[in-house]
Amino acid sequence: MLWTLFLAAIAVWILQTVLGLWQFRRFSRHVKELRSIGRVAIGKSKGRIMAGAVLLLCIDKDCRIIRGEIMEGVTIFASCKHFPALEGLNLLELDEAVCKSRGLSRQQLKAALSARKDYVDYQELQQERAREQVQAAAKPL
Repeated sequence: MLWTLFLAAIAVWILQTVLGLWQFRRFSRHVKELRSIGRVAIGKSKGRIMAGAVLLLCIDKDCRIIRGEIMEGVTIFASCKHFPALEGLNLLELDEAVCKSRGLSRQQLKAALSARKDYVDYQELQQERAREQVQAAAKPL
């Protein structure tokens, strides 16, 4: 009896791993498609009781959102869907008021603000690295 429960638990764990990898591959495919269009900002909002959300925002060189995709749900069967609510807006100008005016849910709002914050942090890191390279190149040997 105990062995049966143990084997069932292992089978469920293996099934969860396989299905999780399947979902990750589908998500990676969407990110790759969006990266062929422009840069991609990714925001996430974890849900404990409510469903979580992952928001993909494809932006042009001026940080204008040209396409949005969202993955919402509590299971591994959640898939990316077109999310036009923020298209046409500037990623750097997103704030809570703008998102609420576009009718975003609480989880979508958190994911959108997370995408903006992560993108700004990434850009600051890139600028810092560029400054360090310039300083290193300017130092005499």
